[in-house]
Amino acid sequence: MLKLTTMACAALAAAIAVGAALTGHLSLGLGVSAGLLLGSLNGYVLQALLGRGAPMVAGSLARLVMFSLLAIGAALLLGTAAWTVPLGIGLAQLVMVAAGVRQGLRA
Repeated sequence: MLKLTTMACAALAAAIAVGAALTGHLSLGLGVSAGLLLGSLNGYVLQALLGRGAPMVAGSLARLVMFSLLAIGAALLLGTAAWTVPLGIGLAQLVMVAAGVRQGLRA
């Protein structure tokens, strides 16, 4: 499921970047795309933390801090509006939920 989520996020990121470039809003599209790509890593980070036996609350807090710092760094690096990167991370979470629902309906 993580591979499917990552591939879907990458495809959506590419589509958003191209669409934003065509409409003249490249920096916004790049911010959302960067957030999608960062957010697609959330499942892998969660899996790694649970595999090491990290407590759920501490792991969730660590992921929240890490992704917040990454979002701020990406927004500064890309020179885009700060809200676009967290928006992309949120979209990645929706993609992950959709992939989970899809897998649950198949079972």
